[in-house]
Amino acid sequence: MRPLCMICLFLALIMFSACGKKDAALDTNGQKHKRKLIIYCTDVFRKSGLEATIVPEFSKKNACEVELVLFRNAAELSNAIKSPDNTGKYDIAIGMDNSFALSESLAAYFVRPDDIDFDQLSKECIFDADLRLVPYAYSSLCMVYNKKNISVPPQSFGELQDAKYLSQMAICDPHESGVGRASLFWSLALFGPDGYEHLWKSLRKNIYKTYSDRNEALEALKRGECNLLMSLNTIPAYLQELDPANKDFGISMLKEGSYQYIESIGLHRESSNHDMADKFIRHFLSPGAQKMIIYKLGMIPANRKTMLPMHFSTIPFASYAVNAKLSTSLIAEQLKLWLDFWDRLFGFQIS
Repeated sequence: MRPLCMICLFLALIMFSACGKKDAALDTNGQKHKRKLIIYCTDVFRKSGLEATIVPEFSKKNACEVELVLFRNAAELSNAIKSPDNTGKYDIAIGMDNSFALSESLAAYFVRPDDIDFDQLSKECIFDADLRLVPYAYSSLCMVYNKKNISVPPQSFGELQDAKYLSQMAICDPHESGVGRASLFWSLALFGPDGYEHLWKSLRKNIYKTYSDRNEALEALKRGECNLLMSLNTIPAYLQELDPANKDFGISMLKEGSYQYIESIGLHRESSNHDMADKFIRHFLSPGAQKMIIYKLGMIPANRKTMLPMHFSTIPFASYAVNAKLSTSLIAEQLKLWLDFWDRLFGFQIS
């Protein structure tokens, strides 16, 4: 009888353990506890409406509460990620663009997520070979122009220096804006650490204002305060998708080559909620969620299986991207010098 008693006792312990686990997942009202994800992101995630189209569906499907910690721009998000005080305090970060990610070595704070179909991603937007930073949106830098006031836009950086564009161009600040830092890196990739200074000195007379945010710069262009904007080549298509009658803006893909601007999502290496974070990233990269990248961020979804609307499918792409011409090691060595030059040239003239 002793072996039989031992077997019965063993089965009873298993049943008790299972019941205990089940009870631990319920609150006092018999409802399942919601798990919680903490996401660090730039405030564009909320202001653009992307949060409202992504988070509620995920939360409902996975019985998971999502708490956002918002940062004003790419610089503040980068500082929060790098701060030792925040280690283990969040699960996911959203909004890390490739220019800040490379110059601030952000990939080191993340791990490659599990069970993600990386084959669904467009190869040209993968900038972290280890996929610790997973792209979700991309575009190419160009000159966006007001077609009402400029019939023939500049076709090269040489033409962009022409005095006929005096005080007509808006740019973004590389200290705070991902597009701004990408613009600086674009000039460095094309003209090198020596030639980029000459370029910006020649362009200085044509620059109307420097903006801390690409959306602020776009609003200035839409209001007619300037006629040229160094920004994303998806902008006119995005504006037309929102309003088909809006045909006021065009793009010029400067002949020297373009620079790719990419935004990414990452799973924090010290997250205690890896499985739920993996689920969120899979959801974020699904074609349904990726479609919202078009209408909320005005960029191309990284998931190549996402259907593009009419205006996006006709965007002229750059013949080649020059990102690879600027090495990560050179960025690490020279970034402070480049930003110091920028400050000397532009001072604190930021909108």
